[in-house]
Amino acid sequence: MDSPKRFQLIFKGSVIQALFLALLGPRYVNGEYFVGFPFISKDTGCTFGGEFFDLEETWHPYLGGTELVCHLCECVPVVEDGIVTGRVQCPNIRDTCKDPECDNPVRREGDCCKTCPTQPERSGGSEGSRHVSDPQHPSDAGRYLDEGDVSDHGQSWAALLTQRLVGSDSLGVARMSFQLIEDSLYFTLTYARIKRPSAIIFMDVMNETIYSHVVVDHKTDKICGVWTNLRGDHLQKLQTNQMFVTVLSKPRPEGDVKGRIVSHRAFALESFSTIMIAARRNKPETSSLLGNGGIVSMTVSPDGSGIELIALLDGLIERRAARGRDVNVTLELRKKSELLYTLTTAIDGESRLFVAALRKLPRSVRKWFARGQIFIKISVSGEPGHLSGLITPFATCNTFHAVLSGSEALGRPKALGATGSAILTIGPDGIIGYKVLVSGLRNRKVRAITLEASTRNSHRRKIIADILDGYDGNGLAQGVYSKPKPKDIQLILHGRVYVNIATNQHIESEVRGQVKQLPYNPVIDRETELPIQLSGASFSPPIATGAAGHAWMAYDQDCRLHYEIAVSGLDNEETRAYARMGYYNAGSAQVSLALDAFHGDMSSGVVDDLDESFADRIHEGVAFVQISTKAHTTGEIRGQVLIPSQCQPTTGDGGSPITRNLEHDVTACHFEGLFRASGSQWQPNFDPLCTTCHCNNGATICDPVMCPEVTCEDATILPGECCLTCPKDISEADELCYSEGDDISHRVGDTWHPYFPLMGGYMPCAVCECKPGAITTCSRVTCPEVTCANPRRASPGDCCKTCPEPEPTTPPTEELGIQADEVERGCTVNGQFHFHGDKWHPYIIPLGIESCIACDCDNGSTSCTAIVCQDLSSCSKKIKRKGRCCEICADEPLGMGSSDSSVSSARDSLPSIEEERRKPKS
Repeated sequence: MDSPKRFQLIFKGSVIQALFLALLGPRYVNGEYFVGFPFISKDTGCTFGGEFFDLEETWHPYLGGTELVCHLCECVPVVEDGIVTGRVQCPNIRDTCKDPECDNPVRREGDCCKTCPTQPERSGGSEGSRHVSDPQHPSDAGRYLDEGDVSDHGQSWAALLTQRLVGSDSLGVARMSFQLIEDSLYFTLTYARIKRPSAIIFMDVMNETIYSHVVVDHKTDKICGVWTNLRGDHLQKLQTNQMFVTVLSKPRPEGDVKGRIVSHRAFALESFSTIMIAARRNKPETSSLLGNGGIVSMTVSPDGSGIELIALLDGLIERRAARGRDVNVTLELRKKSELLYTLTTAIDGESRLFVAALRKLPRSVRKWFARGQIFIKISVSGEPGHLSGLITPFATCNTFHAVLSGSEALGRPKALGATGSAILTIGPDGIIGYKVLVSGLRNRKVRAITLEASTRNSHRRKIIADILDGYDGNGLAQGVYSKPKPKDIQLILHGRVYVNIATNQHIESEVRGQVKQLPYNPVIDRETELPIQLSGASFSPPIATGAAGHAWMAYDQDCRLHYEIAVSGLDNEETRAYARMGYYNAGSAQVSLALDAFHGDMSSGVVDDLDESFADRIHEGVAFVQISTKAHTTGEIRGQVLIPSQCQPTTGDGGSPITRNLEHDVTACHFEGLFRASGSQWQPNFDPLCTTCHCNNGATICDPVMCPEVTCEDATILPGECCLTCPKDISEADELCYSEGDDISHRVGDTWHPYFPLMGGYMPCAVCECKPGAITTCSRVTCPEVTCANPRRASPGDCCKTCPEPEPTTPPTEELGIQADEVERGCTVNGQFHFHGDKWHPYIIPLGIESCIACDCDNGSTSCTAIVCQDLSSCSKKIKRKGRCCEICADEPLGMGSSDSSVSSARDSLPSIEEERRKPKS
């Protein structure tokens, strides 16, 4: 293709933008090179035969009412002039058929390729029906369930619970799903027609209770739990289908419903499910014909057009087995009273399982299927009664989360220190809720947030949804995606979806992460707030890394600290990542608590013996959790931790308030890389001895320490202190006086001005003193009398007025100050004076010295530009010296090879304020 011409087409009239994207280079997408980020409209797709198809959607075309099964059409995305459009391609797929390994292959109706014959087809079709009808091919059973490209969430089981095994009069039906991870069994209970479940009892075949779970008040349509430390004999019972589960309710404390825990490969791949209930038994003579209940597990075909299901039924089929014949079962899909799909097939009367493949469902049926608007009905031909239920996305207590890191970004990995967290939810109506938090982008603007499906071709992207509309411009995107397809929901459930964020500097991808399932935790309520974000940007100076992570932490009712940490971009086998907790003290980070080792990309555990002082630091928000690696032994990613100190349970499962995320608290303050709660005070890193800061409703206010007047002549400044003090005899037994305002402990004999953040900071007209017995006394300052007519305060921080100094009667000589012409030609920036011709790096609080920006003063005019580094492609080895922006060749001396070597630091020219602060205030 003609690249210059492409530039002219895409960036006509925008030379700067064209040059910027030219530096990024062209990218290869779908067999074509293009520059920049292609524009994809929400309505982009293909129209074929009067029907609209999304990008990358496939289908078989129709000709005169006949489906051309050997032609597979696809809406292929094509980039033209920077805009993505759809183009229909319908190749013949007959040449891709493989030769069957049998002597008499046959071609079944609806198939293009021949296959080996299996058992005789036993189908009671519905020919002549105006509804979509599909003869059931036994060879299709399990076709979708054999898909191996799904995530591994451990071994899976399920149980159908009805009244049959407990002999109650309950009309209830329940379904339990089980997931075994290591030695913990996680379970989810959904139910219908059961009032107030009170307990879940696990039993063996002898009806002996082996585990019980008490149900506390729950506000959702599902009950969650975990059975930890599963014993070996119990695990054997589970794996051999010798374990039962009973649900007790307040109306039926002896047992409402009961069922056997069974395994099937379909449960591990389940994406949609149904609880089947019988019609209400209004007539006693028909009560034995309606069945007890059932559950249906469903998965979506690879192309998204079909559904495979397996139904576990109780009392509908096996009651006909004694008659010595197979049973014709009819399955219907309905939207309210409208019949959408019907299928009739013969089922072995001795089996409680019913397997079917619903192929080539119309688009309208698939849409309603994903919206939770389709009812499934199963009945026996010629018999009264049926079982029916609403199809909904598979219900789980797990959390769908993603750690977004630069290492997972599309194209080349990005080591910029940014991080992101995403939490997804799937409602029973198919609506996908999302919360995405990103930080560490600094000045880079978010331009795209997308949910994307994984693809085998790394050069192609399958965008499921554009969710940028929910972005608030301040790092948080939240909202819902209300139009998913059944395939989209299945991809999320099985770890095939990524969250991608693009910025104005990385227009394709800066951070990206895979959506995974995090098992249920009874203490940590992950739906309350987003997790603590871990990034390299939390260090000072920031660490440029492609790794990222996030963490949840909470106290239980026994004040034990539970934590879950997920990371991305760390190869633990090579980097040996390990988690630690620490706290900030006088501007330095101190690591003091080791956490459990990582298993893959997760570390979780419980801190049983948390030190009280460390808990206080967590409460104050000066604690952090960090991940260290072999390459970064002092920490590679870090995040601030703030958890309320009270340990009383506030959730139904006994959990405490979850970790507060202050990044989106409008009353919080962000200073020196940390978020502070409103009302908190601290000593800043830039001057921890002589400055105190506090947060007041989003505003950070820092006050210099006010030193009281001293009366002795040999006053000194002790190590670790700011003000002059007189020598005194100090006993180690003396108690300290604690000043709550500035969080400082004073020795006996010390004096200080009290600090009240809500009253403006330090109080210059009051002095406190620490007396023996840790008694603090405060008194008003007595000001001396003044004799002049116009006394004034020398500075706003003074308490007493003094007489001003008499004005000089002789003009100053040239040696006593800066000449007038020098002032006129000089520059003043941020309160600092620079002479004409000075060059410097600006100092920006709290970012520090910006070594990649150079400023200069030219005849009173200040200009600052970004430093351009030299081309070092000929260097065999490059190094970067401290305080410099550009790399240099290793064999060049200091000060050579970079355009910033002659620029001084504005920090070096800052006048010292320590002595001025330490002078007593009058």
